[in-house]
Amino acid sequence: MKNGYLILNTGTPDEPTIPALRRYLKEFLSDPDMLDYPSIKPLERSSGLDTIKNKLASLIRWFIVNIIVVPFRPAKILEGYSEIWTEEGSPLLVNTIKFTEKLKKLTNGNIEIGMRYGNPSIESAIRRLKNNGTEKLFLVSMFPQYAEATSGSTFREVERILQKESYNPKLIKIDHYATEEFYLKSFAESVKNSEEYKNSEYLLFSFHGLPVRQLKKADPSGMHCQKVKNCCEQISEFNEFCYKSHSVKQIIKIAEMIDPDKPFKICYQSTFGPEEWIQPNIVDVLEDLAKKGVKQVSVACPSFTADCLETLEEIAVENHEDFEKLGGEYVKLIPSLNDNDYWVNSFAEYLQQKEYELEK
Repeated sequence: MKNGYLILNTGTPDEPTIPALRRYLKEFLSDPDMLDYPSIKPLERSSGLDTIKNKLASLIRWFIVNIIVVPFRPAKILEGYSEIWTEEGSPLLVNTIKFTEKLKKLTNGNIEIGMRYGNPSIESAIRRLKNNGTEKLFLVSMFPQYAEATSGSTFREVERILQKESYNPKLIKIDHYATEEFYLKSFAESVKNSEEYKNSEYLLFSFHGLPVRQLKKADPSGMHCQKVKNCCEQISEFNEFCYKSHSVKQIIKIAEMIDPDKPFKICYQSTFGPEEWIQPNIVDVLEDLAKKGVKQVSVACPSFTADCLETLEEIAVENHEDFEKLGGEYVKLIPSLNDNDYWVNSFAEYLQQKEYELEK
């Protein structure tokens, strides 16, 4: 049976221009899993009233995307994208390509990249895999922690396109691995070996933010999330797909693998809008550290396996500048795993182990 691997990531604009950013943001924010407010039941399980609410939600989403965000937001973020863009292109795509090229040498089968938004698209990747005769398809998420807005949305898009293409390979889903040994070791080693970490006095683990209501949606019981003390640290069937639970459990294990004497804290970034988001926010944490006299901070971003706007511009530039104004000396970004050899080799071994387990 011929193997294939579909490497899945969020996506990126094609170029740092207003038109390209508008195209990207429109596709990105039109996804009901990404911009899911108001929170409504899926149509296939909905009553007549819920159907009306879903239609209303679609209209609200269309208005937010097309009238409020797309016409104005690109001009505000253009400079950030322009500053991080490389001669090879978007850092997220470049790093994903480099990771994939190394992975090709360690695996046996076809490998394609599919971005949830933008190019190369999931649809084009699936068509190539189909044409290459792939019979067993590994869906490989580049999101270590599961969230409906990332892995969930991406895998649903894969399933939609497979159905559209009448393509039915055997699927092996790698939709999260935040607490798997291969990932923990790769991440811990990358942190420990970085000069940014060695030269800092305080370490932050900054995860991408998520609205609290999305955490609650991941709890099928409605009785665990935000209701049980230390709910994210508990081992429970009700937080199996909880983003914050994956984050917290990951760092509990990572803390055992790096210097126990260096203080650290978990925080969240990239929040927007008036609703409640997972706390604490990195902006508030840095302000508190500055007040306590901390001068040198390193930041690792476990949500991102490839460096992108949120790491290279938000952390390394914006947060650094804000911390300086508060009296700190610097905030330094610890590079993401990108195409780190140990990481690529470990991932290849993990995929091989998954295949072996399936064949037993």
